[in-house]
Amino acid sequence: MSSLNLKGFSKKPLTLKPLARLALVAGLSLGLSACFKPLYSPTASGESLQSVLAAIDVPEIDWPDSQAVMGHYLRSALIYALNGSGSDTPKRYKLRLALTRTISAPIVDTETGRASSAIVNGTLTYTLTSLDGKTVYTQGSATNTTSYDRYQQRFASIRAGRDAEVRLAKVLTEEVKTRLAATLSAAPAGS
Repeated sequence: MSSLNLKGFSKKPLTLKPLARLALVAGLSLGLSACFKPLYSPTASGESLQSVLAAIDVPEIDWPDSQAVMGHYLRSALIYALNGSGSDTPKRYKLRLALTRTISAPIVDTETGRASSAIVNGTLTYTLTSLDGKTVYTQGSATNTTSYDRYQQRFASIRAGRDAEVRLAKVLTEEVKTRLAATLSAAPAGS
């Protein structure tokens, strides 16, 4: 075991300069802590954020055939994310969605000429309006990607592609839910 060597340390008296700095930093951090509000705290109107999110209606969408599977999973995931409890909350908002999905194959096997992997790119554009559509509360888009391996067996490649679309739908759902929560938590009463 080693012992503590105190040679070379001077015994200076403790000065107030470091304590003053510490007090200044603590004072500033306490003053700034009032500027931050937890995302899932009660909204500006006093309602719980979960009940406000449950008041969003996600209408059925007629997706093009190329986006039907991902669109179905996307809508289902959004409904569950916004109203996971399944409560019959009266709807006050309508969420309009538009999806753009592309698939690219960056790696091609030189021997077989087949793509060995693929990347699914998705952009979900959303608009939150009042039920009558006259008032727009927020709009934006969420973009993300996911990848999957392609196999020689056709069914395995199709299933891997579908799983990638489901993963992408879940990620886009979480992005949109977080943005809606941030907007609606600061919304004034009666909006």
